[in-house]
Amino acid sequence: MTQHRRPAGPSKRRSGRTRALLSLAAVGVLATGMSVKGTFAFWTDSATAATGSFSAGTLDITVNGQLAGQANNGGSTTVASLTLGSMVPGESIAATFPVANNGSVPLTYNLTGTGSGGLAVTNGMQYSVTFGGTATNTGSAATGNRAGSCGAVATDTNTTLLTSTASTFATARALAAGASDTVCVVARLSSQAPNALQGLSGTASLVFDSKQVGA
Repeated sequence: MTQHRRPAGPSKRRSGRTRALLSLAAVGVLATGMSVKGTFAFWTDSATAATGSFSAGTLDITVNGQLAGQANNGGSTTVASLTLGSMVPGESIAATFPVANNGSVPLTYNLTGTGSGGLAVTNGMQYSVTFGGTATNTGSAATGNRAGSCGAVATDTNTTLLTSTASTFATARALAAGASDTVCVVARLSSQAPNALQGLSGTASLVFDSKQVGA
């Protein structure tokens, strides 16, 4: 029987083409690998600096221990000890009370006074205001010689007749936070009070206007 064999030449050529394709694939993989090598990771970090807290200060003036807090801004209180009835010309009374800075910032204040309610105040009552000193009251109504003073710091030279127009007693007095002034007031019925003032009465208002230092 005759056997047919495939020529060896063509097989070799096919084998050569296969090797060539395999070699091209290897080059492609190598090129891809080189591309991957060019990619890097970058690490990052961050930090935050936090501040302390901030808060607004408070400006709060009190009179005789009253009117503390912002709700009482512009309020009024009565100094009951500064009262005297059935006065005759020349009699007086003295009283002290504290004015304090109840806030957290320093302040300055002005003090003005006005009279109201009758001729006894607007035409006859005189007031002297001093800072420091101790109120002293002597005499009696029975003898008509009641007299008030604030000690050596008070003199009649700063006595003011209060009218419906504000009179100034002090300007720009300074108070640090938590500090206080002792205010001493002497109220006197003028020794020259006329008969027309008999039986009349009235009141006085002392106003402490405060503001922050430097305003």
